[in-house]
This record gives sequence, C-alpha cells and structure tokens, in this order.
Amino acid sequence: MIFKYPQQRHIRRHGPSGYRDYGSYKPWLRDDFSFTCVFCLVRERWYPSGHAAFSVEHLNPKKFGRGVLDYNNLLYACLQCNSLKRALTGIPDPCNDAYGNHLSVNSDGAVSSLTKRGAILLDTFRLNDAKRTEFRKDYLRQLEFLSAKIAEAEAAELFKSKFGFPIDLPDLRRQTPPKNSRPNGVHKCYYVLRELGLLPETY
Repeated sequence: MIFKYPQQRHIRRHGPSGYRDYGSYKPWLRDDFSFTCVFCLVRERWYPSGHAAFSVEHLNPKKFGRGVLDYNNLLYACLQCNSLKRALTGIPDPCNDAYGNHLSVNSDGAVSSLTKRGAILLDTFRLNDAKRTEFRKDYLRQLEFLSAKIAEAEAAELFKSKFGFPIDLPDLRRQTPPKNSRPNGVHKCYYVLRELGLLPETY
C-alpha cells in the first residue's frame, strides 16, 4: 500500500561490497528498497525522470569518512530528502528501527509522528510541507478512485501505470561487485521475478 511506513525493520536482500564508487551501489539499492524513498515513500514511477530523481543516501554522513562504501550504511532516497538530510546525524536506521513505529500517514496526506524519533524524521524531511502533503493526498485520491473502477480496462491500465513497478528494473545478475555477502538475493531481484512471471502488477 502506498504511503504506509513498514511495521517491521527493513531486512536487506543484497550485500554487494568492494566497489570504489558508492554510485555503483545504486542498482542494488533500487531493488533492495523497492524503488521507493525510504524517508518520504515516494516512488520512482511518480517522477518523469524515474531513478534519476533518486540518489544513494549515506546514513552516517560521508564527511565523517565512515561507511562511505559500506552497503549497510547506504539507503535509497529521493533527491529532495537527500538534500534535506545533508550531513545530519541521529537519523533512525530503517534496518534497525521500523519507521512504521514512529510515523503514520493520514487519509488527508498529513504525516503524524508517533514518537520522538518520528518527530526527528518529520522535521528533518519536512514531511508535512504543504506541497508534500498535497502530493500524498492527490495520490491517495487516485488510488481510491482507480481502485473503485478497477473492473474497467482503462482504469485498470492507469492503475498499473501509477502503482506498478518501474519498467527499467535492474538485472542484478549483470552486476559484478567484487564481493557479495548475500549472493542469493541476485536470483530473487525484481527483474528475475518479472522474468519468471512472479512479479505483481502493482505494489
């Protein structure tokens, strides 16, 4: 479901390492975080430029020199959240702390903080900025409207285009990291699932 923060901590499916450039981890992060910004939950599919509107985010900032090329320190974020995060520390790690315990999105598009950690996320990423709130409200309306008309072919097609996976799924089998601590994840990436006919039309 869109704009629903997970109730369970994120468990990484991939473990590449050894790249000399952190940008090389982007295909892995796209797949690992389901093509969605971990902070605001916007999806690649909602941007005309797709994944070009997203970036590799360092949970522990690059300026401290720790974890610059450590996959476990990298997250997937839209450019806006990446810019707002800057070199701030103290941001909860979604792989250790489920964001759904701290944040909730209301039907009107506003975000409520449930805890002090949620307040940190809410304030840092300006989740209740007027434009962001209106954006969420608009997509929630579209979801409700199209779901009600899903039996109609045109509505069903539009539903898939709005809430389906990106067309350009990365084939992680073609990636060649020097090391990979979770090699089995390659064979369960979304590209492979689509090849096998196991990928849902929407998510």
